[in-house]
Amino acid sequence: MRSLALAVCAFLSVLAACGGILLGTFLIVSPSGGGFFPNLGAILGLLVLGAGNLVSNICNGIYCWFGEPPRWLGIVTLVQSLSTLLFAGILVSGMARMS
Repeated sequence: MRSLALAVCAFLSVLAACGGILLGTFLIVSPSGGGFFPNLGAILGLLVLGAGNLVSNICNGIYCWFGEPPRWLGIVTLVQSLSTLLFAGILVSGMARMS
C-alpha cells in the first residue's frame, strides 16, 4: 500500500509539473491585445507555473518524507525550488515597480 501511495504521489508530481509548464507557457505566449484586462494571459501564465511548481514540490516532499528518496528527486526538487524563487523574485520586483 505504501509503494502504491508513493507511485501515485510521483505521478501527481510529474502531472502537476508538466501541466503547469504546458498551460503556463500557453497562457504566457497567447496574444493579449489590451482590452479590459491587458496582459492577463501573461500574469495567469506565471501564476499557473507557480501553482504547478508548488503542487509538484508538495508531492515531492511527501515522497521524500514517507519513502526513500532517490538522488535524482533531490536534484529535481532543487531545480524546481530555484525556478520558483526566480519567478517569485520577478513577480515581487514587478509589483514593486508598479506601486
